[in-house]
Amino acid sequence: MVIGLVDVVSERGGKADVARIAIDLQSDVDDLLPIVEVAEALGLLRVENGDVSLTNLGEKFVKATSSERKLMLREALMNVEPFYTIFKIIKSRREFTAEELFEDLSEDKDLVEEYRGPEQIHQMLLQWLLYTETVKYDGEEKRFYVKSS
Repeated sequence: MVIGLVDVVSERGGKADVARIAIDLQSDVDDLLPIVEVAEALGLLRVENGDVSLTNLGEKFVKATSSERKLMLREALMNVEPFYTIFKIIKSRREFTAEELFEDLSEDKDLVEEYRGPEQIHQMLLQWLLYTETVKYDGEEKRFYVKSS
């Protein structure tokens, strides 16, 4: 959804009204705002007075190939919580489960409030770390394997 939003903003000349995007996508603004927040946290969009605009990184992202986009997202994720902490934790591991990662994240009170259980962490890992090819996943064992750099 983040990638789609960035592409939509690009198609509109690099700047667009969030409410207008929601109307055109037949979506509710409240459903779109979390996606806007993630895109902004990743450095792809800037939000100002109800408008979203592409950042320099966002402009590069739009023009990038699929593999370049994955790399750009992986690098951006490394600077955003909870991924910053996740990358620190998994750096010393070869494999882990969402439950193990959740236990480690639960030591940080700010993160544990946002992620209430291993299943939520599991979905986030599947969505972001698999897409950016940071980890491999064994669906039978529900184990993640850290790819070597």
